[in-house]
Formats: sequence, C-alpha cells, structure tokens
Amino acid sequence: MSRKGRKWITETQEFQTTDDPYLPKKYPGGEAICPRCHAVFRDKRWLLDEEFYQEFKDSDLVPKFLCPGCRKAVDRYPMGYLYLSGPFFEEHKEEIMRIINNEYERARQNNPLQQIIAIYEEDGQTVVETTTENLAQRLGRAVYRAYKGDLTFKWSEGNKLVRVYWSR
Repeated sequence: MSRKGRKWITETQEFQTTDDPYLPKKYPGGEAICPRCHAVFRDKRWLLDEEFYQEFKDSDLVPKFLCPGCRKAVDRYPMGYLYLSGPFFEEHKEEIMRIINNEYERARQNNPLQQIIAIYEEDGQTVVETTTENLAQRLGRAVYRAYKGDLTFKWSEGNKLVRVYWSR
C-alpha cells in the first residue's frame, strides 16, 4: 500500500486466507448478549445496543455467551499489533494514546468485535494488541494522520496478522 511520496511503506507476503477459529461455524437463531462487552447478536451480526442489553441482561429469555472479540481478548489471541516508538512519541505519549482510544471507540461503534486486548511497554516502545488486523491498521493510520512520521505495515505469510510500526 503506497501513498504519494512513499509516506506509507508496506511489506506484503503472498496472503493465504485462513479461517478465524473464534468465529462460530453456526450462529444461534434469534438474539444473544455478550456479558463482557455488552454487544448484542442480532440478524447474524454483532452490534452495540445498550438499551437492549440493559433490558435483557438479567433475563433468561436471551442466551448469554462471549462474542468472538471477547473470546480473543480473554485468550490473548491478537490479530494485530501496533508498535509506537521514537522521541516524539515519548514527548506526546498522552495525546497519542488519547487519539488511539478515541479511534478505538469510533471503530467499536461500527464493529464491536474490534477490541484492544492489551497495551504495554516492550523494548522501549509501546505495543497495542488488537483482536482484528483492521483495527491495528486503523489506529496506525489515525496516529499518522495526526502527527505524520513513519508508518509501516507488515503482514504475516499465511495468517491474518498485521504488525503496524509508527515512529517519529
């Protein structure tokens, strides 16, 4: 994926699609609730509906089970990594993390299965683990839009896994 001036650099391998082991082969009929993130399963998709959740959270009429995003988070099965580093990042860490959290909330409104699993420090850089590769890319692009810098995407061969590196 290139942009003019080679601002985004990507390294791609031949991608072989694999099935996500956390997506059920057969979906339940009707509706269901995820007790961890309050997502509601309706019409064969997960969405956020806090009113429905509050109405049926204590009811036995609606089954309750973890959504695929929460199952990945509980099992620590990341499909995306965002690595943030550099002296500029250290100076503006609080602002950049606020941008990441705001973008995460916007992404979660569209797809509640996109979740941040963990944020931690490793080898002088901050690492953000995500449940989907799309969320890691989206967070990296949001930081890039706000502060420019160097943004690199690396997809693994044969798996749905992306590593996004941003530094400045």
